[in-house]
Amino acid sequence: MAFVIGRKLVTDTAEYDDYAYGLLLPVRLGSTGYFDQAFTSFEQARANLLNLLLTKKGERIMQPDFGSGLQSILFEQETENLPEVLEDTITENVRFWLPYITIEEIDVQMTDEMKNNNTANMSIKFTVGSDIAIQEITFTIQG
Repeated sequence: MAFVIGRKLVTDTAEYDDYAYGLLLPVRLGSTGYFDQAFTSFEQARANLLNLLLTKKGERIMQPDFGSGLQSILFEQETENLPEVLEDTITENVRFWLPYITIEEIDVQMTDEMKNNNTANMSIKFTVGSDIAIQEITFTIQG
């Protein structure tokens, strides 16, 4: 279960341009050090969202409930409402683990061939905090 320890308003300003928020995913060589780092809240929110959605439940040590479980849903028996189940799962997990991210739109695309291969293409539009700028991530999930 997530606990709110304290809240601090963070804004992207020129004063903090040289400060990194955290690491970007996938982990790769960066221009400012060994790991590529996020220097804006949107970059870090995007990395956190991808990390959550691509992590299988039980995969993270000491936090077995962290992750989305999307991969296991793709292996369940096929039903007509599979895209809705995926959308609900994403919304629930983001609401719990990343409450500062608001999901605006989720688009799940699955062809018959993709269903046979337990794969789905997803596009998620989201905002971070009170900022109204919409960001989008697109990824493929495979069971």
